[in-house]
Amino acid sequence: MRAKKSILWLVIAALFVFSNTQANVNDEAILSEDFPIKLSTYGFFDNLGEQRPKSEVLPYSLITVLFSDYADKDRFVYVPVEKTGNYVENSVFHFPVGTALIKTFSYSKRINDSDVEKELIETRLLLRKHDRWETLAYVWNEDQTEAYLKVAGKTVNTRFTDTAGKIRPVRYRVPNKNQCKECHASGDSIVPIGPKPRNLNMDFDYPNQTMNQLVKWSQMGIIDNYPQTVKPVADFTDPSKDIEARARAYLAINCGHCHSPKGSASSTGLYLNYGEQRPKQLGILKPPVAAGRGSGGLNYSIVPGNPDASILLFRMISDDPAVMMPESGRSLIHQEAVRLIHDWIKTMEDEVR
Repeated sequence: MRAKKSILWLVIAALFVFSNTQANVNDEAILSEDFPIKLSTYGFFDNLGEQRPKSEVLPYSLITVLFSDYADKDRFVYVPVEKTGNYVENSVFHFPVGTALIKTFSYSKRINDSDVEKELIETRLLLRKHDRWETLAYVWNEDQTEAYLKVAGKTVNTRFTDTAGKIRPVRYRVPNKNQCKECHASGDSIVPIGPKPRNLNMDFDYPNQTMNQLVKWSQMGIIDNYPQTVKPVADFTDPSKDIEARARAYLAINCGHCHSPKGSASSTGLYLNYGEQRPKQLGILKPPVAAGRGSGGLNYSIVPGNPDASILLFRMISDDPAVMMPESGRSLIHQEAVRLIHDWIKTMEDEVR
């Protein structure tokens, strides 16, 4: 009898240890140079398919987001215990080694008036290694039970229901590692794009409360102190906001990472990063560095008051891979953004301020 009880307690103890191990994020997987094949190996989620994160993995959102062929995105951040991200002015936080930024792309399809089916497409990871950030993409299987590493990228043909209730086809492209670098490059380094203080300064509906994200991140020790004067960017979808603020916020998150002094498009001299204030660098009456198909035969990036004569809008409207901007991450035209930039250029004064 005592032997049976001893065995029972050993089993219980083993299960307890196992359950505690499963409850924690796998820090070794984040730092490993042998990249896990399965997304589940990292242990970011209590329920992988439902994208229900562990308690130490925090969901977040951005005020104005990068366009990716109308895909929905669920974002999460993980910072190891007793480590903290540091505030950097006009940039993303300086996150510590072991940090993971997690973003799952999905589409929703309306089944009937009350039911919507969510299709998970890919989960991208930005992992803070000892000496760099590493970008990895995991593609979800048809059963929606697991996502697998795809270093070479993948094309996924699917459909989604748009805001008007129309079913639309999309040829979604999971980026390869080189394409990730196109957007995330800053000089010779790979860096995050989205989680800047100004783009996080908004309320978020957490399971048990609604709270400002910067306050929540600070309370959880994800970040250290930050200036209380941080001003949020405009939500580009909010028509009550100033149209220039909306346009600049959209261009900054969608174009400014490349079109900046340290970005991959630095040689163009067209800088759309949020802090740029010089009219010519913003494209106003700025001729292209190299005239070609991408210019559409037009003379300037932005012609104040004349959207149809502006190269910037011409390239946003195009779906030709050799012409369109951004070059990566979309196959569809972002109609709402096109209208915004059109109206913004239309409202500009005819003279450079």
